[in-house]
Amino acid sequence: MLPIRNSYRHILWIWLIICIGYSCSSNPIKADDKGVKLLKTSDGFGLFRNGKKFHIKGAAGNTHLKELAKAGANTLRVYDTLGLKQKLDLADSLGLTIVIDLPLTISEGQIKKNTVDAVLSTVENYKNHPALLYWVLGNEVYYPKLNPKSLDEEFNQLVEKIHQIDPYHPISTTVTGGAVKNMLLIKMRCPGIDFISINSFGHLNQIDLYKKGLFFGQVPYVISEWGNNGPWESNSTTWGAPLEQTSTEKAVQIKQRYQDYIATLDDGRCLGSLAFYWGTKLETTETWFSLFDENENKTQAVFELENVWSDRDLHFKGPEIDHMLINGQRAWGSVISLPGQPMTVQVILGENNQNDNFFWEVKPEIWYETSTENVKDHTKELIEIKEQNNLLITFNAPVKEGPYRLYYTIEGGEGYVATANVPFYVLEK
Repeated sequence: MLPIRNSYRHILWIWLIICIGYSCSSNPIKADDKGVKLLKTSDGFGLFRNGKKFHIKGAAGNTHLKELAKAGANTLRVYDTLGLKQKLDLADSLGLTIVIDLPLTISEGQIKKNTVDAVLSTVENYKNHPALLYWVLGNEVYYPKLNPKSLDEEFNQLVEKIHQIDPYHPISTTVTGGAVKNMLLIKMRCPGIDFISINSFGHLNQIDLYKKGLFFGQVPYVISEWGNNGPWESNSTTWGAPLEQTSTEKAVQIKQRYQDYIATLDDGRCLGSLAFYWGTKLETTETWFSLFDENENKTQAVFELENVWSDRDLHFKGPEIDHMLINGQRAWGSVISLPGQPMTVQVILGENNQNDNFFWEVKPEIWYETSTENVKDHTKELIEIKEQNNLLITFNAPVKEGPYRLYYTIEGGEGYVATANVPFYVLEK
């Protein structure tokens, strides 16, 4: 016999399951051929676009739409509403759909009014565009157990207003992979949300556990960001600098995660997935999530995504980097130097060792900066290279104490690029 406390808890979970099942099936949905609808059929949930079932296979970013279509994808999630009309028009001409983020600014438990006005204006302006797939209201909006009631009410009212303006496109909101249990709270407290979006990187290997959870059985979802491990999931140096994988390691990880966790999803609730980040993004470093570089070169991860999206299994023949050494040490060795001390760097390439263009750069770290201006100032400092022989260079460490990072780039044939970097610290005596 269960203890009384556990019995009550068991009854509560059953009640929650019933509520969630009801909320997921009771939203008024018109099963016509106009716009995009979330429908539940005999084989589970699905998005239906213009009357036909639509499974998302795409990426999250703001640019490179032509490359995305060429790679065999069908959707781009965009975060920046600047130039949105041009992006939507281009997507439509390429046969792509667009997921539009509607950013929320929350301060002191309230959604700022200018945020609400901007959200409703965006919805009004683009609700009839043929490339629109659905709206994402707020990125990683957290639903703690003691969320202010007033914030729930504001969020619900905003969802209702969006539905009134645009009854032909679903609304989602995102949670992090580590906080996926919040799916339950969101569906309880905001039944107007049509489905949940999950941003999951290192936690993607837990998706199989979540789909087996009984109380998630009626909650459809999109994996709205996935890819290589984030800086928050990586090992660090003794001074806290996150250790970034080489572009080759990231590509292998991305391909493996798609095959192991995304391609095998058959729970009748997953509406598709979006790889992160389709473009160039400065987050901890300029290369951590970027699938392209500033010169429009593609990383190996783009090649591997095209493999999985196009259902092919071609072998990558572009540049690959195995690892990099500074003074004979790997990055996890926490490399420390005296000011102005000579340093030697060696790169070990992968099997596709080509004589292509090599680039080296040393920059002060930016991962710990909170000021945008400081980040801008830190991205433009070069160290003079004393000797360079493609895979082996020597230079004198900076004279100013502090954390730095050495970046290495190799440009290969057919517009591909491989990258690696190693953090080091200059410490005065």
